[in-house]
Amino acid sequence: MIQVNEARRKQLRYIGIEEDDLKFLSTKQKLFSDITDDVVNELYDRITEQPELLRLIQSHSTIERLKETQRWYFQALTAGVIDEEFFSKRLYIGKVHSRIGLTTDWYLGTYVLYLDIATSHLKRIVPEEWLRITYVLSKLFNLDSQIVLEAYEQDEKAKIEKLVDERQNMLVKVSGIVQELSSMMVQLSESSNAVATNAIHTANVQENSNVKVGELSREIDEIHQLGSTMREISDQTHLIGLNAALEAARAGEAGLGFEVVANEIRKLATHSKQALITIQSKLKEIRSSLDEVKHGSEETVRFSREQAASSQELSSFVQMIDTVTAELNGLVEQNS
Repeated sequence: MIQVNEARRKQLRYIGIEEDDLKFLSTKQKLFSDITDDVVNELYDRITEQPELLRLIQSHSTIERLKETQRWYFQALTAGVIDEEFFSKRLYIGKVHSRIGLTTDWYLGTYVLYLDIATSHLKRIVPEEWLRITYVLSKLFNLDSQIVLEAYEQDEKAKIEKLVDERQNMLVKVSGIVQELSSMMVQLSESSNAVATNAIHTANVQENSNVKVGELSREIDEIHQLGSTMREISDQTHLIGLNAALEAARAGEAGLGFEVVANEIRKLATHSKQALITIQSKLKEIRSSLDEVKHGSEETVRFSREQAASSQELSSFVQMIDTVTAELNGLVEQNS
């Protein structure tokens, strides 16, 4: 009995499976039951001779479990019914074999082996009918082969669709990361450019400060020289006052008034000398401080120049990353 949709009926008609074929095999249920164990055992003896197939079986099932399934399948060939459940079960079995990694060459080759083993037993038991039985079996095995290929195709298509979805998700994530990276690159580039500009400006200001410090140092040197001159004048004034006091002492009473003036000149010279000593001491302290400021300013200039150079190198590196990001983004768009 055939109860399937029109598409499946078309498939059955193309193979040549008819109601009479199913009715004929249904009359052979006892015959198939009698030879099932022998056919299945011989089939798995041949299968287990292949190391690849044996490893696959041991990884996912057992020989006895598979034999039990195969006994059901062989006897089901005489059920006399092809309906939607018939196709569903075989599609399921085909998908299971696809997922465990059994390739179609082994699967389809097993049908040929299956038919050959079954035919040898049928020849022995029903020599007058084995040819017709084998003919109908070959058509059913051909149908099952088509269903297997359909199952493999569906499973492979599902795998491909899954890979496409995963790839698309990966591209979406990469695209998001690229956009974030591009935004970060813009900000980093702006920051590095700003740092470089500020560093260059700082270096220029410090250099100008160095120039002013140098000019101030020269002014201090000139003041120091002027102080030395004034100290000499003070010493000479003190000497003049001393000489005047000596002359006033020789003059006696006539030189008293002059002696007073001479003493005042000596006092003034002494005070001037003390003031000049203090000024020169302060000038030395100022000069020492200026030297420290100049040294610190030179260090600042050097650091600012190095910072500017590093910022420019960073800017170049950012531009390189930005280029790579743009290329990666283009690749993402192409793959999208």
